[in-house]
Amino acid sequence: MAIDTKALQKPTKQIGKGVPPAPTETKQNLAKPPSGGNVPVQLKISPELRREFRIHAAERDLDLNALFVEVWEFYKEHH
Repeated sequence: MAIDTKALQKPTKQIGKGVPPAPTETKQNLAKPPSGGNVPVQLKISPELRREFRIHAAERDLDLNALFVEVWEFYKEHH
């Protein structure tokens, strides 16, 4: 089954990135989050350590955020 390439339209060429969004359309991603809120943290750890951390939290009926806070507080007290 062949396609007639002569019948296809060429895509319109866009110069630059186009018109930026209006300030009211932005996502406010540069605003500082409230101090009582949570923000994501990305870490690169081994799969074994991740599994061990998750198991440790599950055995103590903690979510991962609560366990991380406990670990961090312990670290700050002892270092």
